Amino acid sequence: MTAHPTSRISGPQLLPNMFHTDRARALDSLALIENLDADLVLPGHGPVHHGSAKEAALTAREHAAR
Repeated sequence: MTAHPTSRISGPQLLPNMFHTDRARALDSLALIENLDADLVLPGHGPVHHGSAKEAALTAREHAAR
């Protein structure tokens, strides 16, 4: 996602922890997105991400590590 009412950050990110039943699997799923050859990401929540799918996944991973 790139935004959510319960999140204080904007841009590519995972859903907040309270929505995960398996956070490790959600993090692992970012590897699939990193390998896509795309420059536009249409997330389920939030605005469109203009930029590489790899960049979006890496940003989401960085946010998750905080």
